Amino acid sequence: MFCLVAQASLDDKSLVLYLSFDEGKGDIAKDSSKHGHDGTLINNPKWVGGKFGKALEFDGNKETHVKVPITDALQLREKFSAAFWVKRGKQIRDWNYMIGGGSLKWHVIFQNATKKTYLWTRSGGAWAQKAISDDIQPEDWVHITVTHDTGSKIMMYYNGKKSGEGPKPPKVDEIDGSFMVGARHPGEEFFTGVIDEVHLFNRVISTDDITKIIAGPTAVRPTGKLTTTWSNIKAKEE
Repeated sequence: MFCLVAQASLDDKSLVLYLSFDEGKGDIAKDSSKHGHDGTLINNPKWVGGKFGKALEFDGNKETHVKVPITDALQLREKFSAAFWVKRGKQIRDWNYMIGGGSLKWHVIFQNATKKTYLWTRSGGAWAQKAISDDIQPEDWVHITVTHDTGSKIMMYYNGKKSGEGPKPPKVDEIDGSFMVGARHPGEEFFTGVIDEVHLFNRVISTDDITKIIAGPTAVRPTGKLTTTWSNIKAKEE
């Protein structure tokens, strides 16, 4: 009997972090970018079925999260994009930090009161809201993308469709500590829900890029173009 095992080639130099959460066990979330930004699971978030493959379920009561140490490649301060799948649960607080960099440097946040998605950043020492979604964040799986461009504006997308924007932002302050999934550094304001397929790019990705990411686990060619084609398919005999 034969089964197919697919391995994606991720060569886009602008991709600085890709956590697929497909390990399904253990306390390390492997980074599939070229940078080796592996994350450490804190307080045992639960491995569950994800949008694609496996994912991590976070429990705000148990302070579960994933921590990735900040490197030069993760100093995303001017042009960058963050994309991920999320299925929110019942929150235990108003502001719930899904993903973000440093100690209140930039974060994508779900607010329980409004049921909307926010991007907050810190610039010149001031922590402030930079964008809010036009629509409430769905309770079921939704793909969220935020792009930040100091030369243009901030854009927010739900499932590849525009869901909010903000004016031209200032440069984000230097990022300290860790990139976090399910909380903010050093470990506060914990999110409850499931998160999958976290991508960070050091450029502003296009709507075509977003569409291809949404389609499933991606192969990124050296040209920097995203493609949905799986590569290196191998047949293994059981």
